[in-house]
Amino acid sequence: MQTINQYSERFAMKLNTTLARIMLAAALSVASSTAFAGEPGDTIKTVTGDFDEVFGDLQDAVINRGLVIDYVGDVGKMLERTADAAKGSDAKAPYLNARYMQFCSAVATHQAVEADVQNLAMCPYVVFAYEARTDPGKVSVGYRQIELAPSTASQAAQAKVHSLLQEVVNEATGDKQ
Repeated sequence: MQTINQYSERFAMKLNTTLARIMLAAALSVASSTAFAGEPGDTIKTVTGDFDEVFGDLQDAVINRGLVIDYVGDVGKMLERTADAAKGSDAKAPYLNARYMQFCSAVATHQAVEADVQNLAMCPYVVFAYEARTDPGKVSVGYRQIELAPSTASQAAQAKVHSLLQEVVNEATGDKQ
């Protein structure tokens, strides 16, 4: 017979796995959806460098703001591992490297959900980096666009979150804006 603690631990593990899968799907759609969401240059920046160093800079940019990274996903490895099943035996994933990380800001999230409870959908925040197979040595770094409820308070909260995410991307890419 399972104890309540064992049940809670199993539930938490299943929830984390489910959240990781959701974030993976979100990360995969970021590059294509961002291109249609407005100005990709505002949310994705490309630098020349070693992928692991750039991703390390991205992690540091999150941590430097006193935020805790909840999860790091390796989309590139997953796509390599599943390429045969998804596309055929000679398929290659489009990335040499592709990872994302999720984190949240308690202050910004509290402000957003106080403005509208539906704004919970914004959390966790996602930043990503990828190196395309067709362009080795070029690392693109960006963040998932967050769309909140249309109220003035929600839009103000969204502006704060976008500013935070833009600061993280700018720091990771050495952009002094």
